[in-house]
Amino acid sequence: MVGSEIMELRRRTIVKSVLWRLIGVIWTWIGAYFIILIVPPTAKNAPVIATLIVVYHHSTRMIMYYLYERYWAGVSWGKYDIRTSTFQPMSLRDKIIWTLGTVIAIVLIFLLIVYVGPLVKK
Repeated sequence: MVGSEIMELRRRTIVKSVLWRLIGVIWTWIGAYFIILIVPPTAKNAPVIATLIVVYHHSTRMIMYYLYERYWAGVSWGKYDIRTSTFQPMSLRDKIIWTLGTVIAIVLIFLLIVYVGPLVKK
């Protein structure tokens, strides 16, 4: 076979990218927050905390990315079949999942802003 017979539509790539960024922001914030909470006061300095955050971030995100891509491989929405010139519309199940996921992500980001905002010293 010369090339793939299934292409990914641009909107699918955009949704995957934006969703991965949202997951990343929330995951890194939660991890960094807990790392700062559990590091003892005697070890609380920028290099130690930065190192722990980097190790947490990259070690967990590698696994998350694998699972994320495996999940998306099973989602038919946004795939274009070159042979038949058709693409798969989003199913009702996928619409519900994406809507709930978007609402949850927005609520989490809002709560992070509301919670962290007052903690930031002016």
